[in-house]
Amino acid sequence: MSTRGARRSGHPTKAETAQLDHDLREAALEVFLERGYEGASVAAIAAAARTTKASLYARYASKEELFAAVVSWAMGRTDWPYEEPPPPDFDDLEAALMAIAVAANRRALDPSMVQLSRIAIAQAGRFPELARRSAVTPRQHLVAELLKYHVGEGTIVADDVEILADHFIGLVAGMPARRASLGVVRSAHDERRRLEVAVALFLRSLRP
Repeated sequence: MSTRGARRSGHPTKAETAQLDHDLREAALEVFLERGYEGASVAAIAAAARTTKASLYARYASKEELFAAVVSWAMGRTDWPYEEPPPPDFDDLEAALMAIAVAANRRALDPSMVQLSRIAIAQAGRFPELARRSAVTPRQHLVAELLKYHVGEGTIVADDVEILADHFIGLVAGMPARRASLGVVRSAHDERRRLEVAVALFLRSLRP
């Protein structure tokens, strides 16, 4: 777990308040990943963020509220668990789909993401709204936009790009993530080959 410096006393500046908000989320994410939802305590999170329980409760009314906020924040970040690549060029559909598949697969199989997904799934009954919010990802929207572009260009036929995008992400990231959550991880070579086959299969279903 990362070490954060002690905070100065007195009324915080806007910059210090923003930094504390960020540090609280980072600390909570680390503690939840390390201890799980049940094992994490507000006291441990506050200590990791180098602040007080009172300061934490001023921002989040409960551990439940903090957990929901942190999971949503982590899932939506483009710099965690690593820096996301920029969107691919749309002109080459096969290359763009492969680039998206590789990025989605890498994120889904990152150990920190696998652990967070396990914890979130275990708590899905307690946080149904969290599960609904995470059902559609920014990468699915990217695939949908890519497909819309090529429908307009006349290179593919696709009646419902949102559903197709959902299926594509499930194929290249959802199923691998499911396997990883059960402890099944394939070699990088095998995973790459499966992505190539998935992209080829998906493209064949779209050709006029």
